[in-house]
Amino acid sequence: MIMDRESLTLLLKRNGLFVTNPRLQVLDILSEENGPISIENIVSRSENGLALSTLYRVVADLLDVKLVKTFSAPDQKLMVELSDDQDEHHHHLYCESCEKVFDIDLDNELEVMITSLIEKIGETHGIEITDHSFEMYGQCNTPGKHL
Repeated sequence: MIMDRESLTLLLKRNGLFVTNPRLQVLDILSEENGPISIENIVSRSENGLALSTLYRVVADLLDVKLVKTFSAPDQKLMVELSDDQDEHHHHLYCESCEKVFDIDLDNELEVMITSLIEKIGETHGIEITDHSFEMYGQCNTPGKHL
């Protein structure tokens, strides 16, 4: 879902954030992707290479207003993706060879079963579970295939 600078600017303003070049760069890069990408990938694709400290601050700000979602890859790399209110809950498949992440949509019946199981687990432990994540990890048959 590639967005132009004007749309990205409006997105920041609607969410109460000041419009800054680093925020626009990060949103622009994420809008070009179909799934999560690593912090390192964002740095390498940014204009003049955003400083890591700036990038982590931007991601934290975007997380606070729920414009992005994150998860940790098996090697503990932080992966970031745009959050889309229209998106259903989804899961990830991570290729350890290529370090590519794919969004996975589960069958609705399976998703209902998982949600039911999660609710039971929460009830058993007296905890209201507000979110969950389900990541699958593997290696493609042709290393480098997804680069």
